[in-house]
Amino acid sequence: MKLRGLIPLLFISIVSVVSASDQSVYVERIEFRGIKNLDKYEVVRNSKAMVSDKGILINMESLKEVLDSNILIEKYDLSMEGRQLVITVNERYPIFMLLLVEKNISVPCISDEKGNVIDSGRFFGTDMPIIIVQKVFFDNEGQKICVRNLFENLMKIHTENRDFAGELEEVEIFSGGELRIKLKNRKTEFRIKNEMKGFKKIEKTAAYLDAAGTYPVTVDLRYKRTLIRQ
Repeated sequence: MKLRGLIPLLFISIVSVVSASDQSVYVERIEFRGIKNLDKYEVVRNSKAMVSDKGILINMESLKEVLDSNILIEKYDLSMEGRQLVITVNERYPIFMLLLVEKNISVPCISDEKGNVIDSGRFFGTDMPIIIVQKVFFDNEGQKICVRNLFENLMKIHTENRDFAGELEEVEIFSGGELRIKLKNRKTEFRIKNEMKGFKKIEKTAAYLDAAGTYPVTVDLRYKRTLIRQ
């Protein structure tokens, strides 16, 4: 009787040894926790996970290599909950997608909130609008404070008004800190100063334009008197 009781344990041990030897395991599902900008489907795809009748076959070493090489990840933890693989991630956050413009060339870059470039040459989806800035402007430490102020304003909007933050599609910053802003699914370009009250003006003006169903080419909100170009 004791021998028969040991057979399931021996079988489990053998399976565990086989799984550990090639670092591949079958799981029923993969759950990501803590992600903000990380593309979880890209992670799974790049780790070469495969679906079969037994579940999802994933190589743990390959998965770790993908996670280790991802610039958006500061640290991560892998754990099993039953047959579910849980990937808990601490991301670099916030991050900003920049287009650094020099003459006729635009180079995509990822920056942290201090203006430090983390990566360049690749596009990443983030929860912030794309920011367009002249490279000579961005590289000037005296001018870069305007960019950092913009980052702070965007983070504040993201914290206080997520719905409006989600409408921001593109921000171009000029010398002196003035901004050109585009919202999603609207042709109008807004001009404001790099201040929170400027963004609040955009929110109110966009709501009015949406209700009216009309969108001029530009709306200049930098001054007391609003300037509109149809």
